[in-house]
Amino acid sequence: MRQTDRLSAFLLVSIASVFLGCGKGTSSKTASPAAKPSDPPPDHIVAKVNGTPLTWAELDKRAMGYLKDDVEVNHLVIPSNRLDEAKEHFRRRSINAFVFKTVMMDEAVKQNIRLSEADRQESLNALAQSLRTRNWTTNDFFQKGPMGVEMMRREFEDGMIIDKLLIVNVRNKIRVGEKEVADAIATLNATNQLNRAKLEAVRKQLLAGADFADMARTVSECPSAKKEGDLGEFPRGKMLKEFDDAAFSQAVGEIGPIIETRFGFHIIKVTAHTAAQAATGSTPAVPETVRASHILLKHIPINRKRINDSILRTKYNAGVERFFAELKAKAQIECYLYKDMTFK
Repeated sequence: MRQTDRLSAFLLVSIASVFLGCGKGTSSKTASPAAKPSDPPPDHIVAKVNGTPLTWAELDKRAMGYLKDDVEVNHLVIPSNRLDEAKEHFRRRSINAFVFKTVMMDEAVKQNIRLSEADRQESLNALAQSLRTRNWTTNDFFQKGPMGVEMMRREFEDGMIIDKLLIVNVRNKIRVGEKEVADAIATLNATNQLNRAKLEAVRKQLLAGADFADMARTVSECPSAKKEGDLGEFPRGKMLKEFDDAAFSQAVGEIGPIIETRFGFHIIKVTAHTAAQAATGSTPAVPETVRASHILLKHIPINRKRINDSILRTKYNAGVERFFAELKAKAQIECYLYKDMTFK
């Protein structure tokens, strides 16, 4: 959901998080909630940030929206005897979201942050991309969101303003040095070589007589481990080229050398090899096939751009946390409903 080219879209793409389920940028200390005799009246103020109030009605609407979304979209199952506890959890999340948003919006006003139509279009494009996993359009987002169309649109507009605030104050100040990327690549290479060495040790055990099925079941990181490494029968072209080349060149029963594909490091054992059969007047041609099992240890692909983006994203998230902490320290935050809450 957050995989966008615009790494600064912390709140933008996380609109679907802040308003549809996975809280972003803030967290709270969760304690076992005390039972309440009854709900407060709708206009009862449960929290204030710099004088901006949050009423019970708005809090409950947001919280129940979060709960509904987690149940319908994320398939959250809540036992009936824990429903009250779940409601308290989502109310706490809602207060956190309110604090984060209000502190940021107040700062955006101070810095005179304004949106252009280009900002809005870029944000809608990022939102559309983030919603693909739900098979939703942007209209679906506003129509099906947990807080009603009007409020969802207003929240989205506020999210764009906060996103621009974070671009100016966090994203535009981040730099990733060549040494940082080189160090990360060296670490990944060392990790990959360690996995290859582990698989070399496994191969030595196999050559010494260890049972391939047992090894696959206990060592392999492929789902086929549940089937003792068995991949079934397949023709040429079904697997990756490196895997195909190795499998179709190995003798039946042989423990092959370690090969590398984009999935990781493999040891292959061919258990059957069927020659191709030419077509006859009454039967079609049958392609050459093998049946093989393998043991896989995954590796991390070395992609310089992805590594750069990952470092940038980590720095960005840390920068947002620092920026929020600085603003929060200067803000007047009052939470009357949960005296134990902290905002990080």
